[in-house]
Amino acid sequence: MVEAQLFVMAGGAGKRLSPLTRDRAKPAVPMGGNYRIIDWVLSNAFNSGINNIKVAIQYKPISLHNHLTQGWVPKFRAGGLEALNSSPREGGLEGYVGTADSLIQNLPRLRCPQNASRLDRGTSKAGVIDVFGGDHVYLIDIREINNYHLNQDAHLTISAIPVSVELAAKNYGVLVVDENYRLIGFEEKPENPTPIPGNPNICLASMGNYVFNPETLYNILSEDGEKEFTRDRNLIAKNRKKYSSHDFGFDIIPWMLENNYEIFVYNFNNNIVPGAEEKERGFWRDVGDLDQFYAANKDLIGIIPVLNIYNSEWPIHSWSPFTQPAKFVGSSNGSNPFIVSDSLVGNSSIISYSEVNGSIIGPNVYIDKATVKDSILLGNSRVNPKSHIENSIIDKGVIVPEGISIGVDKQKDKERGFTISPKDITVVPRDYKFE
Repeated sequence: MVEAQLFVMAGGAGKRLSPLTRDRAKPAVPMGGNYRIIDWVLSNAFNSGINNIKVAIQYKPISLHNHLTQGWVPKFRAGGLEALNSSPREGGLEGYVGTADSLIQNLPRLRCPQNASRLDRGTSKAGVIDVFGGDHVYLIDIREINNYHLNQDAHLTISAIPVSVELAAKNYGVLVVDENYRLIGFEEKPENPTPIPGNPNICLASMGNYVFNPETLYNILSEDGEKEFTRDRNLIAKNRKKYSSHDFGFDIIPWMLENNYEIFVYNFNNNIVPGAEEKERGFWRDVGDLDQFYAANKDLIGIIPVLNIYNSEWPIHSWSPFTQPAKFVGSSNGSNPFIVSDSLVGNSSIISYSEVNGSIIGPNVYIDKATVKDSILLGNSRVNPKSHIENSIIDKGVIVPEGISIGVDKQKDKERGFTISPKDITVVPRDYKFE
């Protein structure tokens, strides 16, 4: 098997997910009942047999750091997973200033030939370095993209998902390829995306997942780290030798293209995950905003879900302080209906004489003689009798008083200070106190 190390970029603030990211990093946001967003990429790594993982964190790191150290570090062999914090840069800049900067600041921690000791440098088997984001929901056998990368003898391989030209327009970074899927151009959210050869309706959207030759990555990032930082992209475009924003999409990839590095694109639809059904192939969700987050959660429920989290050959791992099983109390009668359907219910949650439909209930939630429909409760909350919750996301630590409705009267939700998403999903912030 290819020796691989994985670097997870998990430092983003996730502003479009606010207020869910008010007190935590985006990858630490609870997702799918018992999980957090970062659990998907780490589970993919664990199931792919990767035991050398670095996770770059910076924004509101406490929740994410605790989740990693308590739940994930013990899963890997000694020293297999390490959380890396950002450091101040010259000029007073705080944290990671770009996606590539998270690696630039941590170059000594990467297993590259340049970092090998004098005695083992000649026998170092660095293999590949995978650089993945920590904020997407999908299943991938990383071994397959690594083998593709080595078979192409590439300096860099970028994972991409085929999408319609209409969908990609102004929404995704588009990878332009030749007939052999060699990268020949990169378009940042173009109005008119370039389609793949032979199909004018389909283009390749970058997933932000990269596989590098270790020596190439080390040299490129060392050189980019010496450039003067600026956020002025016009200035960078005029003089890439001097300026950089230390970003993979805007700086690293264009620089490699200009200097004739061998860059290939991997079609994510070709990836086969053990135990997954054909309909799950190519499933990938960006949970960048509230509506995308809501939709990705809803993808996990139903009799035949879009993504099956019950695949015993490719399980999604996580950690929770709550280990008791969920409990359902009561039976239907005229005054107290009881039905739980098309829903996921997390550990230690209790549903008593309530109606819950099309919802995801996180751990340690007590729902008593209430109604919850098409909603996501992240955990550690209580819904008291005669309350009605619909089309809502409720963060942790919220006690819903008796007789309160949420998500039904949007004007009332706004008066309470709740966020309303573009698709009319009501979001109640963490630890909200009702008057």
